[in-house]
Amino acid sequence: MILARDEILRLIKGGTLGVEPFSEDVVRENGLDLRVGNEYAIYAFEGQVIDPCELESARHLFSIVEAKDGRIIIPPRSFALLTTMEYVRLPNDVIGLCNLRSTLARYGLSVPPTIIDAGFEGNVTIEVINNSGNYLVLRPGMRFLHVVLAKTIGEAKYQGRYLGQRGVTPPKGLKGECH
Repeated sequence: MILARDEILRLIKGGTLGVEPFSEDVVRENGLDLRVGNEYAIYAFEGQVIDPCELESARHLFSIVEAKDGRIIIPPRSFALLTTMEYVRLPNDVIGLCNLRSTLARYGLSVPPTIIDAGFEGNVTIEVINNSGNYLVLRPGMRFLHVVLAKTIGEAKYQGRYLGQRGVTPPKGLKGECH
C-alpha cells in the first residue's frame, strides 16, 4: 500500500517517520521529494580494476567533494554519489522506493533501482548517472529524489552497515561475502 500525503504527514507529526530538516514542501502527493546535500563523491581515479569482493572498504577509491559555488557538476556519461540534505528515519513497516524526479530524468539523469529498507535511518546516498553528452548541474537544496513510501506486511528492522550514515557514503567492500 503506497502512502498518500495525508498519511505521510500523520506519521511525521506523530514522530514515527522522521525527516530532518523538515519542510512541508518535500511531502508530495505520494511520497517525499528529498533535496540534494552539500557534498558528493566521485571516483578518485580512472582506469583501475576494482574487485568489490577483495575490499573491506572502498572509501579510498572516492574523493568526497563540497559543492563549489553552490553547484555539483556531473560530467557526460559519468556518475556521482549524492547525499540527501534530509536525514530520514523510516518506521519498521515502511519502505522507500527511490526514483529521480521526472523533470531531471528528461535532461538525461537517472538513478538505479533503489529501496530504502524499513527501519533505515540516515542521509540517503544514491548514485546519479548522467547518460547525456552534456555536463549537468545540480544544486544543493534542490528537490531531486522522489521517494515513494509503501507499507510492508509485517515489520523488519534494518540492521545493515549504512545505518545512521551521515553525509555522502561511498560503498562498503564485499570482502567475506563473495565465494
